[in-house]
Amino acid sequence: MKVLCAWCVRDGRPAYLREKSPLDDPSETHGLCGDHFTSLSASVGQVVTSRVWLISRVNDFSWGLTRWAQRMMGRFCSLLVTDIER
Repeated sequence: MKVLCAWCVRDGRPAYLREKSPLDDPSETHGLCGDHFTSLSASVGQVVTSRVWLISRVNDFSWGLTRWAQRMMGRFCSLLVTDIER
């Protein structure tokens, strides 16, 4: 998936941030770029800590790992079914 800054899209600026799992999915999802993240944090009077940022990245990684495990398990199970049918 392509991650785009929602506010940059709104402003008509280049908005591409990164790719995230599942990499074979061509759809788009949204986040905030560093500039807009800083301005949002300033407007609410809080800055999101690096710990919160790290947790969100770990969540992205674990989601991708879960999808990979599901695909591998599906392939494994299909091999078992094929062997049982023989």
